[in-house]
Amino acid sequence: MYLNKDKIVIVSVQQKLLMSLVLLFFIFCSLSTHANNKDVKYVLGDVTKIYMSSMTYIFKEQKLINQRGGNKSKLFGSEFIENIKIIYNSKYSEPFPLIDHKSKKVLLQSMVEVMEANRELISDEKLDFKGIIPATFAFQLSAKLSTKGVGLKIKFTRTQESLRNILNKPDTWEVKVMKSMIKKPEVFYDNDALLNGKAAYRQFTPLPMVPHCLRCHGVPAQNPLNFGKNEKDWTDIDMTGFKMEGWTLEDFGGGVSISIEKSVIDSNRSYQ
Repeated sequence: MYLNKDKIVIVSVQQKLLMSLVLLFFIFCSLSTHANNKDVKYVLGDVTKIYMSSMTYIFKEQKLINQRGGNKSKLFGSEFIENIKIIYNSKYSEPFPLIDHKSKKVLLQSMVEVMEANRELISDEKLDFKGIIPATFAFQLSAKLSTKGVGLKIKFTRTQESLRNILNKPDTWEVKVMKSMIKKPEVFYDNDALLNGKAAYRQFTPLPMVPHCLRCHGVPAQNPLNFGKNEKDWTDIDMTGFKMEGWTLEDFGGGVSISIEKSVIDSNRSYQ
């Protein structure tokens, strides 16, 4: 059988071209996936640090929150956010993130809304303790975010046996992640997870136990309610009404679990 050499050459060139296009396609997909994962980690990282800065600020301003009367404007609106930015700069030694993703914008809006919802309580001049502590603020913020329909979920959680609020109970994914990081705490990122049956990016950031945590979770000697009292009069009930657990700085402090549904992660980055 006679084969046309010109046709053989053409077929060979076409095959090589096709293989090159296929290779370029896979390279593009790989780079695209890598870039997308990097972008998601960037968003999740910023959300986590903004969230943690807000809780630090709530703790820092406990005296102002609980005092009777006085100017409390720094706890509300844009002034509240500006002070969170100051905490962020100090805590992480870096500029406050650009609000270039919908999840960050919604997070800041929700923080303001949570504080506004508590304005009457915070302004009550008859109460010496308002109950607006980092844990309650974090829970209310998580609840607020769940109503926004942006596929963003933030939760402060611990191992199930050490929970105070059953509504912060870890899900199956969080239980598995915490078991793996108790001995070696480090940020865990999962780009192939599920959240309520939907594909999601998830990140868990472990939090070290710090001295101010022990004011509620440590031993009676660390309880502010016992300061200035004889030891025989000490209570092991903290200022929120829970029994102190006797934890130390070496105990696992739980962490911040953040999830974003994949269907919303590519929202327009045009909020700054």
